[in-house]
Amino acid sequence: MSKLEDFRNQFVLVVGDMMVDKYILGNVDRISPEAPVPVLHQKEVRRKLGGTGNVILNATSLGARVRAAGRVGNDGEGAFFRNTLHELGVDDRFIFIEGNTIVKTRVAASNQQFIRIDEETIVPPSNNIFRRIIDATDEFLKDITVVIISDYAKGFITEELSQAIIKNAKARNIPVLVDPKGKSASKYKGATVLTPNNKEFMDLTGMPAIPNESDIKAAALQLCDENDIDFLVFTRSEKGISIINRFDRIKSDYPTVVKEVVDVTGAGDTVVTTIALAMGAGFSLDECVKIANTAASIVISKFGSAQTTIEELNTALYTCSKSYIDLKDCVAQINRLKSQGKRIVFTNGCFDILHAGHVSSFIQARRFGDVLVVGVNSDESIRRIKGSTRPIVDLRNRMALLSALECVDFVIPFYDDTPQALIEQIKPDVLVKGKDWAGKEIAGGEFVRSYGGRVEFIELEQGLSTTSIIEKIKQSMERSEQNNEDFH
Repeated sequence: MSKLEDFRNQFVLVVGDMMVDKYILGNVDRISPEAPVPVLHQKEVRRKLGGTGNVILNATSLGARVRAAGRVGNDGEGAFFRNTLHELGVDDRFIFIEGNTIVKTRVAASNQQFIRIDEETIVPPSNNIFRRIIDATDEFLKDITVVIISDYAKGFITEELSQAIIKNAKARNIPVLVDPKGKSASKYKGATVLTPNNKEFMDLTGMPAIPNESDIKAAALQLCDENDIDFLVFTRSEKGISIINRFDRIKSDYPTVVKEVVDVTGAGDTVVTTIALAMGAGFSLDECVKIANTAASIVISKFGSAQTTIEELNTALYTCSKSYIDLKDCVAQINRLKSQGKRIVFTNGCFDILHAGHVSSFIQARRFGDVLVVGVNSDESIRRIKGSTRPIVDLRNRMALLSALECVDFVIPFYDDTPQALIEQIKPDVLVKGKDWAGKEIAGGEFVRSYGGRVEFIELEQGLSTTSIIEKIKQSMERSEQNNEDFH
């Protein structure tokens, strides 16, 4: 996933309903004598960008440059919004002053919200704002690599404005992603990707409830066909995300990445932003959705409309794909974990025909730290060490099997006969070998001890080895052949 660094090369245009999220935080330890409601002892008031502003926060947090288009009021909250954009380095030339700033106030205690107060007036933007955007189309879209229309149904995204942006962007081959609201998709006609959640999907399709999977596909394809939308990315809460591809007429499902849920506020903003940046960076839509799914799992484990970073996303993604061919990428992930105080354990081997002895060794090794890195001999090195008939299982499949083990965190191949060079790159805290290596020279052992690391020895399961398994298979085949000969 090293291509995530290309997020920093994206220049995203974010258009939509700008808001301020206010949080009144405190403690509750009694019920009011005046009414059966909790009494909040206020400790802190926080403010941050909300609504489409949260998309801006997500994009800047992931390293992208942003140009923003929307409106705020000539008031204290509007000043806060624009000052924050300046601090983030956002191009705010198309943030207009009109009306009052939309504010959502959430009252919470112990990371639990118990009321939200909305201050808003829903009106379309003035004709003056529309003309200023349209007349400056070339400047509006200059250098932009991807467009996000974030519609919170607060009035700014009219059909006229939305269609003008989509048509002008597509004329320049700029993809347009839309986070929709309302009961009609006509104002999003021609968009590249539409990202409705459960409620938005029902509103757009007119369905009273979420139907079965085949009906979802049929309704989504009809929606895309009628509105010239290339892909529908359906975010489905605990069911994960589904992609409906209008061209291939297929529906692909991606299960949710399980995390402790603290607050789902803003998760949809994270999904649309991550998909947009990943598309701009050249990932396939399949990869975009997998990355976005992981990003959403990170933000819902935080309180409030949270964001994630490339560093957090890289670290989280390794749990989804533990096999690393790119050593530089693997080392970067491990170094991030070290910076978080994690103890890194390393062990290595051929692991040709994975068996219970190997699993026992991994479980023992994992107990010496927090993260287990397994180095795997390449096919060529195994042939040099064990002869031309080995390995039985090729490197790709051996790595796939190791990656499936819960106790293994990273799998990385090495192409020399020993893992010395790999160990010098990873610099583990603990190097683990079987007790049969005690008293022998161990590749990487002296190096690990040189910086204060340890070499630990573990018990091996007796009678279990790849060689003995191969020998049993050969004996069984010989007996079978002998029985066939006797039979004839």
